[in-house]
Amino acid sequence: MPRFLFLLICVALSIDILNGVRILGLFPEQGDALSHNSSVSLSDHWTNQCMQMFLAAISLSNRYEIYVGGQHINYTILNTNIESNGFAELELVCRTMCNRTGSDIVGVVGPASSTKVRYLGPFAARIHLPLISYAATNADLDDTYNYATFYRTIPSDTLLAEAIVQLFTFFSWTSCIIIVGKDDYGYGGLKILSEVYHSDLSIQDRLIFDLRLDKFHANLTETLEKSRSRIVLVWACQNSTTRIIHHALTNGLIGGNYVWIMTSKIDFNVFKQYDLTKLAGVLAVVHIIGNSSTSGVNETLQKEAFDAWRNLSYEKKKVPEQLSDVSPFAMYTFDATWALIQALNKSSIDKKSPSMYKASSCFDSLLQNYTTYFDYLQTTRFFGVSGIVDFSKNDLNENNHGGMYVLYSVQSKTNHKRKEVINKEIMTWHETSHSWTNYTNPDKLNITWPRNPIGKVPTDYPQLQVLDICNLLIGNNTAVIMYQSIAYWTWSQHLRILVIEAPPFVIIHNFSNQGHFPNNINNVEHNSFRCEPLKTTNPSILIYGFVPDLIRLLQSQMHFNFTIDVANLSTNYHSLVALVANDNRQYDIILSDIRITSSRLLKVDFSTPYHENTFRIISRSNPYSTSFSLFSCFNPFTWDVWAAIFAIIIYSGFIIYIFERHNIKIEHCESEFKSILIGICHAMTSILIMNGDIRLSTNSSRITVLGLYALGIILVATYTANLSSFLTLNRSQATISGIDDIKNGRLPFSRIGIVTNSAVSDYYIQNISTEYHALSTIEEMYSRLLDHTIDASIWDSSVLEYAVNNYYCDKLIIAGVGFVKSSFAIVLPKNWLYKRDLDLHILALRETQKLESLENAWLRHRTCPSSSSSSANHENKEDSSKTETFSLDVLGGLFLTFLITTAIAFCFHLWHCRVAIINGFRQTKKRMHLSTIQMTIKS
Repeated sequence: MPRFLFLLICVALSIDILNGVRILGLFPEQGDALSHNSSVSLSDHWTNQCMQMFLAAISLSNRYEIYVGGQHINYTILNTNIESNGFAELELVCRTMCNRTGSDIVGVVGPASSTKVRYLGPFAARIHLPLISYAATNADLDDTYNYATFYRTIPSDTLLAEAIVQLFTFFSWTSCIIIVGKDDYGYGGLKILSEVYHSDLSIQDRLIFDLRLDKFHANLTETLEKSRSRIVLVWACQNSTTRIIHHALTNGLIGGNYVWIMTSKIDFNVFKQYDLTKLAGVLAVVHIIGNSSTSGVNETLQKEAFDAWRNLSYEKKKVPEQLSDVSPFAMYTFDATWALIQALNKSSIDKKSPSMYKASSCFDSLLQNYTTYFDYLQTTRFFGVSGIVDFSKNDLNENNHGGMYVLYSVQSKTNHKRKEVINKEIMTWHETSHSWTNYTNPDKLNITWPRNPIGKVPTDYPQLQVLDICNLLIGNNTAVIMYQSIAYWTWSQHLRILVIEAPPFVIIHNFSNQGHFPNNINNVEHNSFRCEPLKTTNPSILIYGFVPDLIRLLQSQMHFNFTIDVANLSTNYHSLVALVANDNRQYDIILSDIRITSSRLLKVDFSTPYHENTFRIISRSNPYSTSFSLFSCFNPFTWDVWAAIFAIIIYSGFIIYIFERHNIKIEHCESEFKSILIGICHAMTSILIMNGDIRLSTNSSRITVLGLYALGIILVATYTANLSSFLTLNRSQATISGIDDIKNGRLPFSRIGIVTNSAVSDYYIQNISTEYHALSTIEEMYSRLLDHTIDASIWDSSVLEYAVNNYYCDKLIIAGVGFVKSSFAIVLPKNWLYKRDLDLHILALRETQKLESLENAWLRHRTCPSSSSSSANHENKEDSSKTETFSLDVLGGLFLTFLITTAIAFCFHLWHCRVAIINGFRQTKKRMHLSTIQMTIKS
């Protein structure tokens, strides 16, 4: 009995040796339906080409007489269901492996999708069976722990993601809407973009398409229309991509506001001719096989592979004549098969060929003698028919493998008087250069952009743009463009704009003249030369001003349609802003003198500011009482000047006394002190009235008095003129000098008017007091000031200055300096789609100084005489007081000149008295000499 068993085992082993080894090929079934709709099917040429290149590799190994265990390498092809989840493929491989009559399976070429690798990869790693895929691109499969025996010849999605991100950078796009297939390929692309390139590409919205159910997980049209991006990236296989485009066509989303970019080509065969004409402008980023110089393709091996393909008796007529007609997946299939063949050949030469231990359960089976076999696989590097094949597991980034991608643009072409569409190559991206280059003309991209002229790249954000159909037809004189212009390009965005009267921002010309700003008709007349008024929904109301001109500038650049409503003057500003809030949205935008505040930002958004502003205080120019100042008459000169004048008078009195003391004593017989006082009085009268009652007897006195006369003339003239100016300006001073006077209670809070429910009221209540005189409108503010109900009020400086300079010339005045700087901006709904487009155009207007021109034309306009408008004179009270008062720095030279004059007078005095001085010096010397002699005698 044992001997019988031994013989059976020997027979079984001999059968296994005779059977040899084989490579298992997994390929999708030909003619698999694209979806449950049987009228739409996918071309199966790429699947057939993959199988034929697999057979060509096996045939080529036989031609080269590559033997394993003394026998040729065999093969088995398993057709898989494209819609299965991978478990069916696992069952097929298990059943085939457990077949004891068949040769040993030592390698698998396939499967065709990443989803199926999720099932087969861990199983292959468990039994040490190499698995080389020609189409599975999910980057997660590079995990050597879970997929230790998995290899692939096609680049992973990491390389495709890099190419797509750089394409977005090339076109200056930063956002997209992504649509992914509900499989590992789609989820893998979404994962790479979200985790690796989240800082380079912002995914605004995402949609998942289920091919089996032929539906999206959310509404396609609503998602695209509400999205903040207009670039749609479709990351799905060819089957799903074709169905996604079909749905987009059905919903009118192709050729309109969106740019579509796919990672797979569309199968044109499933579309009708009527629909094909709408696909112009659709883009696709597809991996291709490069030439030998760029991708490391082995042309010799490539030729031998095609020869082997042609030698297959039943496939001679199906071999493509051109390389471009061969699917890249077929090339990757050949290289995957050839990599296994080479590793088997090398291990066979080393007498260490692998063999499969077949157990009753495939999970208990095990590839034996696999060490050498796997060493050769892991060090595989050769130039294949698809490029460089490298299975080094330490090189997961797949650098320098020759990967190449092409950007295709779907374009129309006339062929034999018949319109057809083609995929035109536009740009190429190579792994070695990591950049996109133009395929044909480096200076011009021949892309038919939807809704844009040729050469103008669309933006990735929504735009308020109406298309110029005439220009598009001139630039694209084709029937396809004509059709698209009629079908899609009549679209326009209509804005509902709300304004409120606030000169000079919004000036109302109401033909009924009811309840609007006083004297507005006169204002219209003197501004009518600048531009035509804008019409509103009310035929009797026209609007002028800064805001209408701004609307006109934006409309000329952004090409939107609009209607304008004028809010009732009784509407407060907080309620006005709430009209565009999402929960109570009645208008698209609001333009007027509306400030950006923190409380408003909680409910609405604001555009980029178009004007900077501050708060100012307005009051009457002729108040009931002014502050009393005992020393106001000294204001023309600073105190150091007055001190200098007093010192000059004392100094002049002393030197006049010195020069005239003998004359004063002889004529008046006065004492020394009275003589000095007489000299001081003479100096003062010389300065003030240029006259005196003492006869001057010396030239020195005359020179000194002449200097005093000159000094007096200048000082008196300067003082008189400056005092007159000071008193004139002081008559029109406001009751208060600034916001600090209000905070300090200089005016009763009940006499301060505040417009309620506005940015001013928020500031006043938070920083000053809760007590004030409530006002409902700006017009009421002016009325209450004029009828003395209130003494002061606070509002925006631009509005107040315009009113004072044009309406209330001699009645109202702006006090103090501006405070609480803030900005005026356009009120927008939260998350408004067109905010970015609006912001960019406002910034462009500022950069081209068009906003500055509007400010000069409207905000600085003046009809009142400059003398009657005090707002400019009181822009800064401290600075004006400095210019009205003369300091010692200004008049110091005048006093220095007088001192030089007195020095000259001293010189004359010394020369005139030289004899007396010399005699006095001699007498003094004699007295000192006699004193010395007397002291000597006494001693």
